[in-house]
Amino acid sequence: MTGSDLIDAARGAVPCDLNLANCSLLDLLRGEIRKNVTVSIRRGRVAGVDDGLRADRTLDLKGMFLAPGLVDSHVHIESSMLSPPEYARIVAPMGTTAVVADPHEIANVLGYDGMRYMLSSSEGLPIDVYFMVPSCVPATGFDTAGAALYASDMYPFLREPRVLGLGEVMNYPGVLYKDQHLLDKIALFRDAGKSVDGHAPGLSGGALSAYIAAGIGSDHECTTPAEAVEKLGKGMYIMLREASTAKDLRKLLPAITPETAARFLICSDDRHPNDLVDEGHMDHALRLLLAGGVAPLDAFRIACANPARWFNIPGSGAVAPGYKADFVVFESLADFRAKMVFKDGLLVAEDGRLVAEPPATRAPARDSVNVKWLTEEDFRIPLPAGGERRIRVIGAKQGSIITDELLVAPKVEEGLCVSDIDRDIVKIFVIERHTGSGNIGKGFISGLGMRRGAVGGTISHDSHNMIVAGVDDRSIFKAARHLNKMKGGLVFAIGDEVILDLPLPVAGLMSDRDAAFVVERLRAFEELFIREGLANSTPLMTLSFMALPVIPRLKITDKGLIDVDRFSPIDLFAE
Repeated sequence: MTGSDLIDAARGAVPCDLNLANCSLLDLLRGEIRKNVTVSIRRGRVAGVDDGLRADRTLDLKGMFLAPGLVDSHVHIESSMLSPPEYARIVAPMGTTAVVADPHEIANVLGYDGMRYMLSSSEGLPIDVYFMVPSCVPATGFDTAGAALYASDMYPFLREPRVLGLGEVMNYPGVLYKDQHLLDKIALFRDAGKSVDGHAPGLSGGALSAYIAAGIGSDHECTTPAEAVEKLGKGMYIMLREASTAKDLRKLLPAITPETAARFLICSDDRHPNDLVDEGHMDHALRLLLAGGVAPLDAFRIACANPARWFNIPGSGAVAPGYKADFVVFESLADFRAKMVFKDGLLVAEDGRLVAEPPATRAPARDSVNVKWLTEEDFRIPLPAGGERRIRVIGAKQGSIITDELLVAPKVEEGLCVSDIDRDIVKIFVIERHTGSGNIGKGFISGLGMRRGAVGGTISHDSHNMIVAGVDDRSIFKAARHLNKMKGGLVFAIGDEVILDLPLPVAGLMSDRDAAFVVERLRAFEELFIREGLANSTPLMTLSFMALPVIPRLKITDKGLIDVDRFSPIDLFAE
């Protein structure tokens, strides 16, 4: 709409489209809850607040609360395993009207094409999907990613109105040691006046200061109040993360005071669809803030207004003339539940359901699973000749992506190292799936509690190569071949039989089916793992992080084992 048209509506020269009358407005600018307010809307924008404007239609909210829509300040949509339209179908009825997405996962698979896919498939949705350009593609040189994004590749995205800045700079050693490729990326966005998100778990003191001085202004990795307070004091915005695995919001509540509330945001980072359906999205995080004693106006500033300030999103984060008419209507501060959701002045969801269906998504330009022809023999691990050997075993832990390094004597049969279910040690493989190089990282993992079969997927952070763990070579081979056949996904196989799968043909990360199908299959996997008696209740999630060579201590990529503490490759066999 034109500014002239909104001026006419605000003056009363033309009627507004809609009056939302008799609402209890959470005025985040004045810092008060105003009763019996009328908000007037013209073509998706607020024309006036309690200005006595006429409108073509009036909706009596009967005293219900009205606030700006909720914002997820950092999310990887791909981690939901849903396409952007299906993701919007789930989160919009919960009160979310905007998300700031970092398509780090799909960019590591499809590069520039992946970024373009996310931009095009997120148009015209009942939520605004903004983007941060992924900073770490590839994340490290220890594995094979599907693409690389350099500063020169990122320049065209500066012209995209929905691109807000540079995504989480995970490679903080690269910042501290002045890696020129990384500094070029930061400078590109910093000089353009765009935000640069951080990712610096545990960084403190002079190293933290150096990291921030490079131009990085936010962090979503705080796990203690002390860490949050130090980063706040050095100028960072702190994102309170409530993900599927990393649940940090409650731990950080003591750091939120009336004086610091303006520097906090909320985010989901990686949240799986069953958690979205069962618990919620930003509405869940908001309920935790309110239950934790954060004052309601501060809680809503964290959920609505502060993201607009950090990301410099115009017309967002308040209910005021000229602002976007993105609202959530609800009945209770004690138990926040979205009753109605308005996007650009239109009712898009009511009583937990979308009013209109989002547009269908488009498939990416190319397939993403390109595996060299495999045979069962590829999964054999011969014992080297000469001397007694021990093997390095990845020690996985329930609910954590940090692993141990175990040194044990291997179980050997006919000269081959094999799984040892009595000691909870099974084989694990990472198969390069982007270039058909034939790279296969081979190792062993403890902590899954598997007694038969193989489990695998094409979700393995950050390069998302194929990862399979299993008891026997036949099951492992079947799982890998099936993942290749269905162009990516999740699978559990026993011998020559596929017991259960979830196809994820969009970059091997996302489904082309609806959310109900994905949630049903994930629940079926949970039930299967219980029946199989696995000690680890979330083996798929655990596996997905075993190839992440930036999280201690021992990880595996398509190039082999990585000692993360030393940040170097290491041999499977120890003398």
